[in-house]
Amino acid sequence: MIAPAARRVDGPPALPLRPLIAEFTATFGVGWGPVTRRKHRDDFARFLAWLGDQGVEPTTAALSFTTLAAYVDDLRHRPRVRGVWRGSPGALARSLAAGAPETLSANSVNAYVRPLRSLVIWAVDEGYLASNPFRRFRRRAALDPLLPSEETPTKGATLEDLRALEAGCAGERPLDLRDRAVVAVLVTTAARNSAVRLLRLDDVDTGRSLLRFRRGKGGKTLEVALHPDARAAIGRWLADGRPALVAGLGPDDDPGWLFPSDRDRRRPLGMNALSLMLTRRYRAGGGTLPYFGSHRIRHGTATLLANNGMPLEELSRYMGHASTQVTRRYAVQTPGALGERAAAALERAGLVG
Repeated sequence: MIAPAARRVDGPPALPLRPLIAEFTATFGVGWGPVTRRKHRDDFARFLAWLGDQGVEPTTAALSFTTLAAYVDDLRHRPRVRGVWRGSPGALARSLAAGAPETLSANSVNAYVRPLRSLVIWAVDEGYLASNPFRRFRRRAALDPLLPSEETPTKGATLEDLRALEAGCAGERPLDLRDRAVVAVLVTTAARNSAVRLLRLDDVDTGRSLLRFRRGKGGKTLEVALHPDARAAIGRWLADGRPALVAGLGPDDDPGWLFPSDRDRRRPLGMNALSLMLTRRYRAGGGTLPYFGSHRIRHGTATLLANNGMPLEELSRYMGHASTQVTRRYAVQTPGALGERAAAALERAGLVG
């Protein structure tokens, strides 16, 4: 158990954390999507629960470097859920029973802690905190105990993975046509899960060959060119698949989702349903990974585009990123592609034959 964090005598008074978290969420939550809102809620609840276990009063005094460093250290020793769907009941117990547990990666720890950093920055700006403990190691980011350096590469799909996914969507049933169209959009646009599953019929502009993602991250609207492969798959789905899937709905009962759920035709394909569908189709096509989600496709498509000459700035706009700095994490050129370019440069320089 750690000692309660001491508050600076000349600083602002310690305030309860829960009302501040609620105020922070109300201030910035309007720009968060449902997934982000749920994640931040879970991240704050995880920190508050840890404070309770440690006997630390949940006030702004707990947002000290010492307390936060102890929390990060605890996170880095927590077991990682692996090999089972983390949202299912008993996922952690089944993961632990499968063998020696791995601990959370630095990537996961970062993801859990970053909302706390945002909260701290806001609290300092509002005068609720005297200083920002996350600035302590700003010049030596690789040694920052509050935000550990990311240690694992991005999990991008290879070309073989994408081919397996496409092969797993073979068939002529309405769901085969729907899933094939979903995969075609994901692979050719590198769009996010929510952006694709929440597409509506009027978001497909066949006249200009555009897809309009209205519910992108941060509430942004993004127009992306409709690739011929995706256009053909969507056209087939709209002609032969979707009418059969929504046949039981009246004209006034169809809300116009491009990819309705097969369980409830009046609702769009769900987030987890889309992820599970991708994994099922990927495995059916011969894929070997235990889980295959849309973000792996996003990373993989970005890498393939970067490897094949698409400039980073153009790729950043294509993916809807606010800056190229974010895109760099996605568009990591593979060692093979870099090796080919290095070999060509060495040959041009006359260093090799």
